[in-house]
Amino acid sequence: MSRGTTFGTSTRSRCAVAAVVAVAATLVPPGPAHAAYRHRAESAYDTTSSKSVTATCGSDEVLIGAGGRIRNGNGGVRLDAIVPGTTSVVVRGEAYPGHAEPWSVIAAAICAPDNGATRVVEVSPTGSVTASCPADLVVSGAGFDLPAGVPLAGLVPDADGASVTVRTALHLIGTSPVAYAVCVEGNRASWGGVGARYKRFAATSSIGTASPRTVTVQREWAWEVPSMSGVGGEVTVLPAPGSFPIPRSDIFIDAMMPSDDGTQVTVVAVQRPATVAVRSGPGGGPARTSTVDNELLSVPRYPTDHDDPMWSVTGYSTDHDIY
Repeated sequence: MSRGTTFGTSTRSRCAVAAVVAVAATLVPPGPAHAAYRHRAESAYDTTSSKSVTATCGSDEVLIGAGGRIRNGNGGVRLDAIVPGTTSVVVRGEAYPGHAEPWSVIAAAICAPDNGATRVVEVSPTGSVTASCPADLVVSGAGFDLPAGVPLAGLVPDADGASVTVRTALHLIGTSPVAYAVCVEGNRASWGGVGARYKRFAATSSIGTASPRTVTVQREWAWEVPSMSGVGGEVTVLPAPGSFPIPRSDIFIDAMMPSDDGTQVTVVAVQRPATVAVRSGPGGGPARTSTVDNELLSVPRYPTDHDDPMWSVTGYSTDHDIY
């Protein structure tokens, strides 16, 4: 077993979150051409600030990919983690202070029959944001786990099928995002032989200022077996004319969800509504308003002179057995 490999939830994961009520996972039976079984589960739909939910494979199945999304977050809830294990995936969400609307987090487990083939979940080493598959395996699914208060800027499976990288706009001292790569038997995209190999699909939304921005990644050919198993996404913020790019922690991904029929992946990014933190005045006097927004009341939002940046979101989907 290679370094960083796990066959369950990583010990570095922070996915044990209290006060969550999960509804039963539902199984969507595959049609004749489907290459995987897809299971979903959803947390309670209420105003609880932290939630997690687990979607579990059926008996005699193993996890080969996963997805997750926030329902009714509207820019006020972060998608904090998609942590794949052997036969299940844990997805976590966290609401920003002041988000008063009910919301839920949804997990999707993409599973295949356990035929005894090699399958591992690689975890990024300490200090790294990239999880790499062993040389004889290929990426089938992706996941991540973020430090508290840090929104997701990107989860990127590489074009060759060798690794998965997680991106954030905030970098907190003493903490680091964790990337996960679900690795299975297969051939990399660069393999020179004849036969099935890895394929990464990508699509990018239009550029603009509106939130949310949604992109759907579809297979290239109608005759392909609908077997997309991995998800990913990436936010791109354009710099203002005459200025350098500035990371934006208020624009983040809150959904990377595979369809039930295995033909497409939907990725959504949102911009957090402009808010201000309300604090008590000196000596407990009248409240005053700060012009600096807070991430969990501790991590400041990056200030910018341009409140309406131009940005887009790119969606990714992977298939380890496409052509």
